[in-house]
Amino acid sequence: MFKCEMIHQQPVRQKEVPSFEREFDVVVAGLGTAGAVAAIAAAETGVKTCAIEKLNFPGGSATSGGIASYYYGLPGGRFEKTDSAAQQLRAQAFIEGGCFHPDAKGITLERELLAAGVELHYDSNICAVWLDDDGTTVRGVRAITPEGVFDIGCRVLIDGTGNGDVCALAGAAFHEGRNSDGQAQPFSSVRVFREGTRFASANFDAGFTTSADAKELNRAILDSNSLHCFPPPWNRDPARLYYLTQLPGHREGRLIECDHMLTAMEVINRSWKERPFSYAYSNFDSHSLDWAFEDDTARDWMIATSLWGKNMIAPIPLEIMTVKNFRNLLVVGRAVCVDHLTATLMRMQRCMQKTGEIAGIAAALAIQDGRSDVRETNRDELEKRVRASGCLDESILPECRFPVETWREELSTAKPGEAIWYAAHHLDESRETLLAMLDGADENGAANAAIALAIAGEKAAARVLRKCLLARDEFIPLTSRSHNYPRLLPEAYLLGRVGEASDAKLLLELGRERLADFQTFSFAWRGLLTLGERFPEVRREIADGLLPILEAEDFRLPVLFRNTLIHSQARHEPMHNLFRAVTAVKFKEWGIPNHLAERLAVEPLSRREQRLLKSLES
Repeated sequence: MFKCEMIHQQPVRQKEVPSFEREFDVVVAGLGTAGAVAAIAAAETGVKTCAIEKLNFPGGSATSGGIASYYYGLPGGRFEKTDSAAQQLRAQAFIEGGCFHPDAKGITLERELLAAGVELHYDSNICAVWLDDDGTTVRGVRAITPEGVFDIGCRVLIDGTGNGDVCALAGAAFHEGRNSDGQAQPFSSVRVFREGTRFASANFDAGFTTSADAKELNRAILDSNSLHCFPPPWNRDPARLYYLTQLPGHREGRLIECDHMLTAMEVINRSWKERPFSYAYSNFDSHSLDWAFEDDTARDWMIATSLWGKNMIAPIPLEIMTVKNFRNLLVVGRAVCVDHLTATLMRMQRCMQKTGEIAGIAAALAIQDGRSDVRETNRDELEKRVRASGCLDESILPECRFPVETWREELSTAKPGEAIWYAAHHLDESRETLLAMLDGADENGAANAAIALAIAGEKAAARVLRKCLLARDEFIPLTSRSHNYPRLLPEAYLLGRVGEASDAKLLLELGRERLADFQTFSFAWRGLLTLGERFPEVRREIADGLLPILEAEDFRLPVLFRNTLIHSQARHEPMHNLFRAVTAVKFKEWGIPNHLAERLAVEPLSRREQRLLKSLES
């Protein structure tokens, strides 16, 4: 048998013999938003269940994290019973506020776990996973508890840590963050306080961190928590502070590789093939601001069409929870197998609770049927049970449609985003109309038609994009309920996608002119790198234009995080070294010598910048 543990942040497998002191059908690692529901669902389905939690309270973000409200997500499921009981307890013993009281929900969850027969281990952590000699079958875990270190056997292991910690211990593959620099979403810092006769919570984007590095995580928690010591804004009365939450508000960590990765384009196009056992519902609630570093899909959705506020339906199939290359390992919560953009939708509390219910029942059914591979669970019975709880109910699904019939008219309005997206992705239907609009009298419609064509890769859009850039098009659409971006930004990066080599001059002029404007400079920069990828002959010109800016010692370009309600909590992320690092990697590919790496070597670097610098050195 193999003992799998983390050594220097790398999973290591060693031959060893365990001494299992207890045996369970299911072990759930982490009693957070999804893990607590998974443990309850497994136990109530009739299997012997153990849960191991590093804190002394179940519920995760909803309780220890202080997020006592639901941002989208669909109703229905086992969690509704918990919320109802928590509301009754709140009425008896707690003040009002939120969708539920964090303490009332935590107490209710603990009561339900114990009533279902779950053996609880608080203040405990899993430090190793036991695998059979085949390397694909989990046999148990090693847990550090207040009573000592124990080996606990199981037939199915469910990772509810939120960050895929146990999957990583076992050696499962995963990815983190976006492709360009591995950066995940910003994390939030939360305080809980009393306003009048009600409790409330407030959070703000406090920076970037990672759950995979304890030292870095501790730094981020201490740094962000210290900012709550400052007083409220001048126009608000002081609130009575109850506490700062134990958990940092991670929006994204490891995303574990499972049998299927659900992508944003599958969600947008409704093109998934896997059988859903529930659905998630939200906008792609990204807190990113450095969109020039995201991939094309994210940029097109958030910047070119300003669709941050459009809500979408996403399926929750078992395949995004069954960990690849393992027979009996499941992951639930925000670490399920989705891409970076879809993670911003799937992380909603209702959605995560639904993943816990599905996985808990699936594990229990597989065990009861004598299946050694959880994929072989009786899916008809699983569907029957999630329908009975309301977890799966297609009758409540919102339509989330695009303007199939009205896209032509909407292109010329102040809210063109959905029409732009639809036209760009249905070019067989829209191409002739879009081309005609480029030469029409309606300048607003022409610009929007050019953006749609450029998203689709049509070079005919370039002449209108150039015209708009020369005029410094500052039109801001009203498509989204918030986070709409000036049209100048997509015009800049899309010109890199469909323009000519000679457009490098125009983009360089824009970048120099708006050097103090993070967004405009970053998209001119992105357009230049895209142009250089397409036209090798212009790479030297691009380098000659960018290097004097990026290599300058005084080059600084910070970006302000969102949700800053108190001036003293304003967080500015320095971005100058990220520009340098990403550019240095690209210029290395192009074979263009530069001094960017030397400049990076003498500056304090973030974790993502250090990672990029290492790739340069290798």
